Amino acid sequence: MCPALRDESVPLGDQPQDLLDLATLQNLVDLDDGGSGLLSEMIEIFREDTPRRIHDILAAAAKGDALEFSHAGHALKGGAGALGASAMRRCAADIEALGRGGSVDAGPDLGSRLEALFADSLAALEAYVAALDS
Repeated sequence: MCPALRDESVPLGDQPQDLLDLATLQNLVDLDDGGSGLLSEMIEIFREDTPRRIHDILAAAAKGDALEFSHAGHALKGGAGALGASAMRRCAADIEALGRGGSVDAGPDLGSRLEALFADSLAALEAYVAALDS
């Protein structure tokens, strides 16, 4: 299970490769003929959509709705995976699996832990693009 769902004291890692799938990111750059425009657009969508996805996960957990919890985790998994935010994708997959198993029990402070993972992932993505553009 990903650190954000186990225990907030577990470090997520401070290197981009701990948070990102570098092969996916390179594929997105290659699709853009070596540019960062496509990747930047996808990061902006991730920045806009992920807070809503996290809200949906938390709302489902608060209602005890395992099916909705699973669906919300699946939605987050897809967006994170397409962008190469692999740590977020793994956590979303774990949320989806919990919900499919009939549970919404992801431990205490799920919201703050997911928000921290989102912020870390976003910072790593932005650093990746900055390195491309330099």
